[in-house]
Amino acid sequence: MAAYTQYWPRSAQAPHQPEDTWQTALAAVAVEPQLSTTLEAMHRNKSVGLTTYGDVTVRIVSVEITGDSATVVDCQDASRAGQADAATGDRKTVGVPRMPVHATLARDTSDGRWKVSQLDFSGSAC
Repeated sequence: MAAYTQYWPRSAQAPHQPEDTWQTALAAVAVEPQLSTTLEAMHRNKSVGLTTYGDVTVRIVSVEITGDSATVVDCQDASRAGQADAATGDRKTVGVPRMPVHATLARDTSDGRWKVSQLDFSGSAC
C-alpha cells in the first residue's frame, strides 16, 4: 500500500524541514491517532536535541482490506536508521534488521486516500 510505504520516508524527512511544515507533510500519509503520535514524538525529539537519520526498508508480509480499513503486517529493515544528535549528527540509536510492524490504515473521508492511522511495534522478531 502506497500510504504505508510513503509514511516512513516522510516521517524521517519531516524533522529536517521547518517545524511549521510538519503537520501538512504528515497529514498527506497519516490520520489520527497516528498523526498526533508522530508529531508529538517529533516535537519531543526536537526539544531534547534529537533528529532522525537513514531510511527503513519496508518488507510487507500481508495486507488485509475490509471496507475503509486495512491492516498491513511488515517485517521492516530499520538497521540503517535511527536517532541522531541534531547539532552534531552523531548517531544515538540504530534500528534492527527484522522489526515487526502492524499498521492500521484508514481511508480518509476528506480525500478518499489511504493513510496510516495506527502503528504497533510488538517488539518481537519476525
